[in-house]
Amino acid sequence: MLRLLLAIFGAEIRLTMRRAARTALLCAIGGLLVAMSAVFFLIASFIALADRYDALTAALIIGGGLLALGVMFLLVALMRRQRRPLGFGGYGAYGAYAAPPAAPIVPPAAPLAGGPAVPPAGVKTVLGIAAGAALIGLILGRRV
Repeated sequence: MLRLLLAIFGAEIRLTMRRAARTALLCAIGGLLVAMSAVFFLIASFIALADRYDALTAALIIGGGLLALGVMFLLVALMRRQRRPLGFGGYGAYGAYAAPPAAPIVPPAAPLAGGPAVPPAGVKTVLGIAAGAALIGLILGRRV
């Protein structure tokens, strides 16, 4: 019985490994083709820009664009690396599985009786928001 189970288990592992190897090979070929197409796209864009401008300007435009794109990807990667802890001990919404808090939880202070918990926005705040929206609208060329 044990031999049969081990044979079935071994056959399943072999099948899984073959599928994984085929998938890895297809991904490698696809990645190589995408990288080659990106190189040829850069060459074609360089030729088009060099025809319109000189070669130095074309190289600077392409280099600056790629630098900006690379910096954006690096910033996104750095922001993803600095994750904030979740409120329930890393288990998302499943609070029943979370570890007990280290310190006792203090209830929030109650709002003042007869008044709102947050004071209403002042006139200066509303005018500041409106001025900012108008400025952004003028920059973008749209009416606010």
